[in-house]
Formats: sequence, C-alpha cells, structure tokens
Amino acid sequence: MRENITVETTKWNQTERAVADALRDQVPVKDLPGVSIQDVREQPEQAFDISFQLRSGSNRVQVLGEIKQTVSPRMLQEIAPWIRRLKSLRRDVSVAVIAPTLSPQAQAFCVKNGIDFMDLAGNVFINLPGKFTLQRSGMRARGVPAQESEGQRALNVFSGRSSRVLRVLLENPKSWTVTEIARELSAESKRSSSGFPQATRIDFEISIGSVSKAIASLEEQLWVRRRGTAVVVPEPRRLLEQWAEKYKERYRWRLRSSFQTNNPFGYDLVTISQGLKQLIPGPYAFSGAAAAAETPFVDLDIVDVFLLAAESDVRLRNLKSQPGTGPTLRFTYPFDVGVFMYLKIVREAPVVSAIQAYLDLYARGGRDLKQAEYLLTNAIERRWEVV
Repeated sequence: MRENITVETTKWNQTERAVADALRDQVPVKDLPGVSIQDVREQPEQAFDISFQLRSGSNRVQVLGEIKQTVSPRMLQEIAPWIRRLKSLRRDVSVAVIAPTLSPQAQAFCVKNGIDFMDLAGNVFINLPGKFTLQRSGMRARGVPAQESEGQRALNVFSGRSSRVLRVLLENPKSWTVTEIARELSAESKRSSSGFPQATRIDFEISIGSVSKAIASLEEQLWVRRRGTAVVVPEPRRLLEQWAEKYKERYRWRLRSSFQTNNPFGYDLVTISQGLKQLIPGPYAFSGAAAAAETPFVDLDIVDVFLLAAESDVRLRNLKSQPGTGPTLRFTYPFDVGVFMYLKIVREAPVVSAIQAYLDLYARGGRDLKQAEYLLTNAIERRWEVV
C-alpha cells in the first residue's frame, strides 16, 4: 500500500514539475501573438498548486491553477461547484484546471460549464467576462512526455470488444444493468447462429468484468448515467455521433486490408447474396449504402461486404477475372466481430444493423454522409422513441 502511495506521489511531483517548467517555457501559449506567461509560482497559496500572470497585449490576468495528472468530464463535474464558488469570491482572478492534456470532451465540458483550463498541448480557455478572454482549441499533444500525455487512460469503449457494450446500449437505449448486458451479448450470439445455421457460431460474449469496465469508462465520460444499479444513455444520438467520429479514424486503416472484385451476380442484394453463398463458407453481411434500406434509393457504385474469416479469399479474389454485371464488390475483415451484432435477414440477404450501417456511411463521407444523417434521423431515432 505504501509503495503505491509513493509511486503516485512521484508521478504527481513529476507532473507538477513538468507543468511548471512548461509554463515558464511558454509552451501552452506558443504561436499566440502577443500572449505570454510570467511570474510562475509553485504552491503560491493554500488550495492552489500554481499561479502565474497571463498577458495578452495590454491585458493581463492572474491565474490560480489546480494541476491534474488526468482529467475526465466526471472529475470536472465533481469539482465544478468548488470552482464556481471560488470564482464568485475572487472575480478578479482566473481559477483554472491545468493538465498535460485535456480531451476534446473535457474541453467542451469546461467551456459549457464556465471552467477555465489550460493544457501543455496549447488548448486554452481563460474567460473573465468583460475583462479578459483567451481561447484556443484543437491542439494536439505533441512533445508532451508519454507518461503525462497518456496518464491512466480510461478504457476505449469505441474500439474492439468493448464496443459490443455500446451496440447493446444503442440498439435498445433502456435502463441496463451490467448482468443484463452480459446476458444480452450471450443471447445475441445464439440469435446470430440461427441466421447462419451452417456457419461457425459468432461469439459476442465478453466477461462481466469487461462489461463493468466499459460501463465505468462511459460513466467517467458522462455518456451514461446511474439509475440505482443500472445505467441509462441520456443522449444516445450524441453518443452514436461520437462513436462515428472515432470509427472514422480507423476506417481508412481498415480499408487497406480490404479488396475489391468484379460482380458477376447482378444488381440486387438477393441475387448477389445467392452468388456469394456458393463462395463464402462463413458468415458475411452487407453494410454501407447497400444495408441502409430505410434511406432514399441511390445508384450503388460499390457494395460493402463484411467477412468473418479469410478462408474464402482465393475464391472471392478470382471474381476479378470474371465480367462484372453489377456494382463492384468490396470485402472487408472487421477489427471486431461486433459488426455482425443485430444483423437482419432482408429477403434472404444478411445486412448489418442500422447502427453499423450508420457508422460505415458516416465514415465514408460524401453523399454517404447524407444517407447516414437520414438513417439516423428517420430510422434509428424513431426506433429509440418507441423504446
């Protein structure tokens, strides 16, 4: 126990020292014309870790800083009343949260709730209405030591196995307990097997501990709220849109391992599906524009297909040598089998859920982005309303 305390104290001292040095070196205000940091003092007075004078042209303000190793929206929510009280008592100074890095979510929470902040990447929000205002966002953490920039990162619920918890919450945004989510993942595994009776069973299950960690991370970022022993998603649209942004970051990387072939089968999904069944021994599903049946009809130039395993690679790639009679086929192996959760059989053709179709349409951008918005507004949200 004592060793843990010593380690945490050492990390804290390193963070405090790094922040103080960065302030003296003008790191947070680099490339801001006429802006400078002066008179940096460590532990200047009780209840604060650091103070300094921030100048912008002829304007100046005293900043009293609370240094944090890592910052989450939930932590900000907890200290917000304390900061508001201090600001009401000392209207001539800025009371700011200072950290090695602040996520876009944490920055947005601060701006919305009137919490001043500064990080070593150069993101700044210092606002004394009528006296002093300095704001800059969108700066990435370059040159910040890995220990400080990464900190104790929360579990990434937007990627890999953890994203299956998101699929459960967004498919049916009701009140869920951790045990109920685990049971739903098990039930969905059985349902998917019935959709592909001759194929290998798709296992979506993860441990209750992993589900609990995912929920804790979502709660830390204020994406879910506690309701007794259960959680609810207060703003499912915002959560899905945030997931779509994260998903888009991986989309191009994932496409590098995809491959395209000619389509000798036809134009409609049923005909294409019947042809693919002869070549693909395992599960597959249509995604993107081909799966968004609720959106207005568009001429498909490419049909996206998710594959579970690489066993059929050779047979599918041989389609390149055949004459094409329909839109190009693009085959992708997903980073997680969760893309197959809640798939539907539409006229004998397996298609991904509306949630997954939205993610892929959003990631592709262009005209597909308009389809994604239409799918969200006119299909997904309407289904949420009747939950």
